[in-house]
Amino acid sequence: MWGKRSLPVIVFWFFCFPASPGWGVEFAGGTGELADPYRIATAEQLLSIGNDPNLLNTHYRLIADIDLAPGRPEGRVFEAAPIASYTGASPRPEFTGRFFGDDHTISNLTISDGEGQYLGLFGAIGPEGRVYDLTLERVRIEGNSRLGALAGVSEGGVVNCTATGRILGRPRSRWLGGLIAVNLGGMANCRVDVAVEGGDNSLLVGGLVGLHQGRIVRCEAAGDVLGGPGSSLLGGMVGMSLGGAIEDSFASATVSGGDRGWGIGGLAGRLDSGSLVLRCRTDGVVSGGAGSYDLGALVGQNWYARIDGSYATGPTSGASGSHRLGGLVGSCLGGRIVSCYATGAVRGRKDSRFLGGLVGQLQARSVVLDCYAAGPVLVSDEPAGRGGLIGHIASPGDTQVAGAFWDVQTSGASSSAVGRGLSTAQMYDRQTFRSARWDLLGDRADGTTDTWRVPEGGGYPLLTAFSDPNELHALEGAGRSFDPYLIATAEDLGAISRYDRRAWFKLVEDIDLSGITWSRAPISDFYGFFDGHAHRISNLTIRSAAPSPVGLFGRIESDAWVYDLGLEEVAIDAYFGSSEVGGLAGVNAGNVVACFATGNISAGGDSRSLGGLVGANRRGAIADCYAVATVTAREGSNQVGGLVGYNFQGPLVNCYAVGAVLAPHTTEHLGYLVGYTARGTPTVNCYYLTDFAHGGRDFGAGKPLTDEQLRQQASFDEWDFAKVWRLCENETYPHLRWERIICESP
Repeated sequence: MWGKRSLPVIVFWFFCFPASPGWGVEFAGGTGELADPYRIATAEQLLSIGNDPNLLNTHYRLIADIDLAPGRPEGRVFEAAPIASYTGASPRPEFTGRFFGDDHTISNLTISDGEGQYLGLFGAIGPEGRVYDLTLERVRIEGNSRLGALAGVSEGGVVNCTATGRILGRPRSRWLGGLIAVNLGGMANCRVDVAVEGGDNSLLVGGLVGLHQGRIVRCEAAGDVLGGPGSSLLGGMVGMSLGGAIEDSFASATVSGGDRGWGIGGLAGRLDSGSLVLRCRTDGVVSGGAGSYDLGALVGQNWYARIDGSYATGPTSGASGSHRLGGLVGSCLGGRIVSCYATGAVRGRKDSRFLGGLVGQLQARSVVLDCYAAGPVLVSDEPAGRGGLIGHIASPGDTQVAGAFWDVQTSGASSSAVGRGLSTAQMYDRQTFRSARWDLLGDRADGTTDTWRVPEGGGYPLLTAFSDPNELHALEGAGRSFDPYLIATAEDLGAISRYDRRAWFKLVEDIDLSGITWSRAPISDFYGFFDGHAHRISNLTIRSAAPSPVGLFGRIESDAWVYDLGLEEVAIDAYFGSSEVGGLAGVNAGNVVACFATGNISAGGDSRSLGGLVGANRRGAIADCYAVATVTAREGSNQVGGLVGYNFQGPLVNCYAVGAVLAPHTTEHLGYLVGYTARGTPTVNCYYLTDFAHGGRDFGAGKPLTDEQLRQQASFDEWDFAKVWRLCENETYPHLRWERIICESP
């Protein structure tokens, strides 16, 4: 029974101390709502989150530094992740709330479990989970697999987090990362200086992330990445990227593999399955033991991935029996290396094979475009005499190298499997690269992307992306939906490549690109929103120097939008063997709405996926669009269409094509509207003109109309002529209303 004096005390306690759903521990304030997170001031409060499902999906704010050192009263050696630890049960616990570090530090986190996995401060961060502004100092984690200072796996977002310490794996350990072991989500502005060490035969070890499938932006990784004998896929930032993107990031870690190791790189051990490295650099040391292979100062193995606008300056070396060593990439299979350079030494032994100043070995379907190497290529400490740019080409007839050079004097190599050797004076000469059609700052005629600059007074070309931003053309706006970057000139258009291509852009003037010839797509990869704002870009001219996706956009990626944009008098002549060529985009995986293209699209022999508007539509949506273009294919080409060359599981709705589709009679998959449509791909209310001699079959895509029918509104089922389209009856083909076409007849 409560005494009469007890009740006021209980009431006072209840209202003066915040409640929490946990057992026995109260937080230092807050309600757990996003606008008022629980406040954490002590280790006890932090650890109370644990695996409580009521606490894993709520929100927290750290208001003090916390020391988890084993010698302290609240610290200990943990045997599992303190938060969302793996128990073997299904479903796996995940943190799905928000954790605001507020620039505070959690120090001396120590976890030791020889067979443990999902070890870190968080065992797993779910898709809705976010961690911000948190520092982890002097972390020490020992276990078997999925070890990272912050998390064993993250499917959510991690922003502005840092870590120092050591991650130690056992023999045959897997997925070790300085911050996150397996990253399936996004990371931005994170920095680590961590020693990450795998035991013998370890796999997927990275200075920042072990296995990466998400996006990394503006991150840095230092420290050491080590693997014992037989270890593979070791990277200064990422052990392996499987379809992920790494952008605007820097790695200075020392990466060292043991005997018989493979896939060792200063940034990534291996890139695979469409991964992207964009504007990244490394200066760390990369080395391998006896019998190691695929070592590169930037990337060990580049398999069907893209490296663009990146460079490496650190040395790469292999012990006895090592092979495929490169100043940038060890080996490249089906990958693209564009606008990159390497200046670090490449050193092998007398029995080493395939040493290259840029790439050790190029394999089938690889492309190297606008690149150079200037570092020494050595056997032990003596010049190798060969491999100045590329050490070896495995499939000479199935690789493309253009605009690529090496310095004969500094490399000590008089030969290369491919490329052009030059003196240092020639490498310093701006005219060398102007003649090769590199896009140089200050030369408008070669494009306004201005990828390269030549230093005043001479020097090797440098990538403008790493220059002082004040020296470069800047865009107005903030890149947000309510304040997009404004595009009014050709220079504005070219500058897009230096900005976050997930941002918002708006065209505010018509742009005439006469007098400018690009060697590749002005906007190579686009992830954001491009509002044409009822404007036109005219006279886009591209003469590609190597096979690649070609158009105003090289690739419009998933979830991107391009709308209300017109391209007039496009002139594209793509390289022999090109794939995915279109007036608007080489590839569309996003959304293209209310756009049109006119002009001429052509490609050399053995090309595929050519279209008047889009070369290949890969699960993208195209609606309310048209093309009035001549599409010309040459011998050996296939998938050639008036609107789209190849359509794979992407809906075409309310579109039409008018124009000649020209190709040899032996051309496979040729059609007025779509060259080839994959089974099950919808085409709704789309049309094409029938009376060109070379039109061919459309494989079920679209409906043929005569010229007279195309000028009659009644021919277009369910088209919106009130808000989207306009047609001058019996006078014009349909036009988009935003074009403001005036009909002669009332």
